[in-house]
Amino acid sequence: MYITRHGETQWNVEGRTQGACDIGLTEEGRKQAYRLARRLKGISIRKIYCSDLQRALETASIIGREIGVEWVTTPLLREASFGEWEGHTLTDIERLFPGQLSRWYDDPTFCPPGGESLSCVRDRISRFVEQIKSLKLAQDESILVVSHALTCKVLILELMDLPLSYIKRIKQDNTGLTAIKVLPKGNMLIFLNETCHVSR
Repeated sequence: MYITRHGETQWNVEGRTQGACDIGLTEEGRKQAYRLARRLKGISIRKIYCSDLQRALETASIIGREIGVEWVTTPLLREASFGEWEGHTLTDIERLFPGQLSRWYDDPTFCPPGGESLSCVRDRISRFVEQIKSLKLAQDESILVVSHALTCKVLILELMDLPLSYIKRIKQDNTGLTAIKVLPKGNMLIFLNETCHVSR
């Protein structure tokens, strides 16, 4: 399974929390998607699965057209909903909702006002993983997942059987690419957040 985050958005540039807000790509974000598509050419990808939010869908469609692979949207891969935090920088969130950021990371059941907990996100991702398992892919077949920073991290933790408390230990850049070999007895991390294609 190849896993990537969508390309750059204006809110990424501004450091604003996006969550469920439907923000499109910048021109640089589209270029990042094209560069990633070039990186993926020659890999046997059966299908692309992506979040139905615009920034992920646009990234997936650029890659899909470039490598000739169908893309399918699913709300299971949406970014966490951050409720009233959305549109704010982390500094703003700490000022407006003091203590809530650290509580959200420390307590997987805590929800931002009007938002979603880490546990809820993991439940969604678990359902997605079960759907993928039911495809019974051949050993030489791969899929590409195009999602969001936090959702990608949760997916990686789920596939590697690691606790949610590890989430702050993973970096996920725009179009950074992770590869995990799915095996019957414990999956194998091949590489994490590879970004060599982004600067080309």
